[in-house]
Amino acid sequence: MFDFLLIRDFLQNLVLTLVSLGILIASIKLWTQRDISKNIVYARLHIVGIVDISCIVILFMFNQPLLALVYLILSPFSAHAIANANYNDEISN
Repeated sequence: MFDFLLIRDFLQNLVLTLVSLGILIASIKLWTQRDISKNIVYARLHIVGIVDISCIVILFMFNQPLLALVYLILSPFSAHAIANANYNDEISN
């Protein structure tokens, strides 16, 4: 007979490992990216968005759906605020 709790734990560990590797790769890319274009802020916001989605998956895996939902709602607002501030700064200069 299959032990479904063992399978569930294995799948949770597998997803957490894959998501953690994704966060690691995205954060390495974030720090190694050179400032070769004027739109570097938007590129870095995109990388941070990938990390945000990975963190939401991790929160769901740890059975924290309310915290994941709050994070899902608030992170686009903060990214938009940063992008909007950068855009307005470029226009005023």
